[in-house]
Amino acid sequence: MNLLTKTKAVAIVIALAASTGIASTSATAAGLPSIRITTAQFSAANGIDATGDIAQYYSAGTKAFYTYIAAGSTLSITYHVTTDGTTPAANTEILMQFNAPWSGSKAKWTAGTAIVGPSGDGVAGLDVKATTDAKGNVTFTFKNTDTTGVEDAVTDLKQDRGATKIAGVAGRLYGTIKPVYPGKGDKEADVDLITLDIAKSVPVFVPTQSVDAVAKSMKPYKSIALPAKSAEGIKIVWKSSTPTVCTNSGVRLITKKAGECKLTGTNDGSAVISALSMAVTITVAK
Repeated sequence: MNLLTKTKAVAIVIALAASTGIASTSATAAGLPSIRITTAQFSAANGIDATGDIAQYYSAGTKAFYTYIAAGSTLSITYHVTTDGTTPAANTEILMQFNAPWSGSKAKWTAGTAIVGPSGDGVAGLDVKATTDAKGNVTFTFKNTDTTGVEDAVTDLKQDRGATKIAGVAGRLYGTIKPVYPGKGDKEADVDLITLDIAKSVPVFVPTQSVDAVAKSMKPYKSIALPAKSAEGIKIVWKSSTPTVCTNSGVRLITKKAGECKLTGTNDGSAVISALSMAVTITVAK
């Protein structure tokens, strides 16, 4: 994808947004600062891992992937930033490079009132700065403005980029977005890079929720805490359908006698994440 470096493009400040609470999509190398995408719409669930393209130029924990968006889309991507892979980097200014250097990006964007130009050799189309909140989260909002030369309609968000066409002929239109940790080079911080291909239309992606595993077996007269929230940060409501075997009060589950403890965990999801409805069976035996 790119050999990305600092640029001299004009910088603007974009206001940060609150955390989405969505779990990080990538692993982090121990001890290095990290900048990880937490927005569910932009993850490996609806993109293709392209880390191999850039691995030799970045830290071992850096990830890169690409996916597709519809021309004219307004996007907000939230990142969780740490000082060492674990500790939130609060009140830290993060640099975002739109149409990152060396990437060949030519997609058109606006970030606030600023216009993003094409990528150059060692120069980004635009540098944007924003400051993390107390939890180490920061959001960048930008809009695609391409009206011509976009890729033909895409029916699969995980389509290989080698199959893209423009007006029926092989071709691509894309923009690479790269975050930079202050004072750190490409091998000194683990980051998530994303390349967004611009198409006439794309399928709607509604991410599902994931929940931590629940014990499969327990003994009578024992108690455990059920997951209070999904990995996406949405509260789960639990209910036992076998009250003679087990009961729950909120997330606290108590077994009563041998048998099958049957539970349901539900929530309404959100505007961008599908609702949760899961069934759990725990074998209670002496």
